Amino acid sequence: MRIRTITRCIFVVLLHVQYFECGAYDVSDSIPRQEDHKTLEEAVVTAQKIDISVSTSTPTFKIDESHILRKGITDISDAIHRLPGVTLRDYGGAGGLKTVSVRGFGAAHTAVIYDGLPLSDIQSGAIDLSRYSVDNISSLQLVIGDNNDIFLPARIGAAPASLSISTTGIKSGQLTSFTARIKAGSFGYLSPSFDLYQKIKSTQLGISGELIRTDNNFPFKLINGNISTKERREYNQMKSGRVRLSAKGNLSSGGIVSGQIYYYDNDRQLPGPVIYYNVNDGHEKLRERNFFMQADYFQPFNENWKLKIAAKFNWASTFYTDYNVVRDDKFKEENYYQREYYTTANLLYKPSGAFSVDYSADYFFNNLNSNQTIDTRPRRNSLLQSLSAKYSSSRITALLRLIGSIYIDSAKSELVEKKRYARLSPSVSLSGKLLPEGLFFARVSYKNIFRMPTFNEAYFNHFGAPDLKPETTDQINVGLSYQLPSLPILSLLSVTCDVYRNWVKDRIVIVPYNMFVWTVTNLNSVHVVGSDITLNSTIDLGKKQQLLLSGTWSYLRSKINVKTSDNLYGKQVAYTPLNTGSFSMSYENPWVNFIFHGQGASARYSQNSNIPQSRLPGYFEFGVTLWKQFMIKSHRLDLRVDFMNIFDKQYVIIARYPMPGRSFMATVKFDL
Repeated sequence: MRIRTITRCIFVVLLHVQYFECGAYDVSDSIPRQEDHKTLEEAVVTAQKIDISVSTSTPTFKIDESHILRKGITDISDAIHRLPGVTLRDYGGAGGLKTVSVRGFGAAHTAVIYDGLPLSDIQSGAIDLSRYSVDNISSLQLVIGDNNDIFLPARIGAAPASLSISTTGIKSGQLTSFTARIKAGSFGYLSPSFDLYQKIKSTQLGISGELIRTDNNFPFKLINGNISTKERREYNQMKSGRVRLSAKGNLSSGGIVSGQIYYYDNDRQLPGPVIYYNVNDGHEKLRERNFFMQADYFQPFNENWKLKIAAKFNWASTFYTDYNVVRDDKFKEENYYQREYYTTANLLYKPSGAFSVDYSADYFFNNLNSNQTIDTRPRRNSLLQSLSAKYSSSRITALLRLIGSIYIDSAKSELVEKKRYARLSPSVSLSGKLLPEGLFFARVSYKNIFRMPTFNEAYFNHFGAPDLKPETTDQINVGLSYQLPSLPILSLLSVTCDVYRNWVKDRIVIVPYNMFVWTVTNLNSVHVVGSDITLNSTIDLGKKQQLLLSGTWSYLRSKINVKTSDNLYGKQVAYTPLNTGSFSMSYENPWVNFIFHGQGASARYSQNSNIPQSRLPGYFEFGVTLWKQFMIKSHRLDLRVDFMNIFDKQYVIIARYPMPGRSFMATVKFDL
């Protein structure tokens, strides 16, 4: 009996250890029969699932595959709107450029991670998120400050915020997984897509693809004084496609090798800004192509040492044509080509269960060329190294990181001087459990980073300034988070509140030199203060009925802290709203699931001068989603209808680029 008792205790302890190692879930298993043929009772261990945003030492917010369906998220820009502290620049419609900035930082400050490796655009520094679909995303995670996971490339650690996109793979226990979807909606929108994964022994192969065709000719109101007219957004057609090949295999040594090839092609018209008496001026076209391939190798040598090596090649082209401008009997054409060669290595040492150390080194080379007569052909060599240490116990998590950065800029043109920049950037974060029992945490973090000018900012003809200084930023965050213990009716309630302050030195801005010439320069200082609040709850209403509630609210004051000739001191940085927020309310039931959601922002200005003529009114738009799942033998069929902007709110995010009004989208998804 003593042996049986000890065995049972060991079993229960192992279940608890497994929970803390792999995340919270319900476990149910039985003890094998003993020699006397008596059976011990089934041991069941249940534990509350911890919301990731509650326990991390820096603000971390995650949207997974189930949230995309259960919160009525229609596309990746809608998903971004559900994250706190985020400002999305959207030029309107399915084909409009969509870039994200976090807590007053520019879009170039946000590292966008795709399956573990950073995406790159050295020309503009901003990643266009409209290129990526939510259909094959398993999770979308925003980290502000340092990531709790120190086993990461140095390039990710060097960014003040990172947005990680993780794609789906084969479902557990399956050899073949196939998903087909088709979407159809307003303004000529049609998009078929598929994902196919096949497991062969210890190797997983996958292919996914998507096509999008849309006219984007949505109606909008044009207001000129007391006159309001109904117009339509013409010359806004888009055709795009993407394909992704992936492979992942387990090695006999315990290592894992994975890789993928990605190609994107987008051909669209550019309707331009809406200007009075010239509403539909469609004489510009843009074609964008992007190809990258990446591979990574992970090898755990033992319980103490782990190694990760990865490499990536990225190529992108931009072809711009203006049919209203003719030069030498040819239409105006501007073609740009950029390339990046990137490699990273990470070594993790974990001498004990609570303490770990990581060394990471990244090298990447970028270049850019064009068909312009004055083409300096800039190049940049970058070397980033990080040394991180982490201590994590049941009550305290502490993280220290030091990043060393070396950048060498040069160009093939003799007009550009070779420059070298070197910088050390420290960061520290700490979180602690305030009560022995329960999930009540406090966190504080500090991070110093700096950003190099993009090639457009430094070298663009008649626009860039080669003598620009890198932006330097100090950010401080203090936060509290709480998760209520699971109750019979209220199974989840989590709340987070963070306040922060950022100091930006040598902020890179675009200012007019005179009426006809614009230039890029450094502002001495920009101060940012703000706060983010999030709430998530799940209410059990009865058998197979739940009410899911979630909401975010953010306050952001981004003030120019330098006196200039045009009196910008104390002004709010352009396109930065003071308040943003979102909510969703989902009623899940055995009949038809219903979601009511909304998102919006307060007024903001399109110019740093904050003059009344540049004020953009605030907005809040609402949507409704209906969805239902059916089982056909062992296959799943999802039917979904989304109604966006149901009250037909007319608004803009970027001045003179109207957003779509009332629209709908129907989705059919079939899992084989």
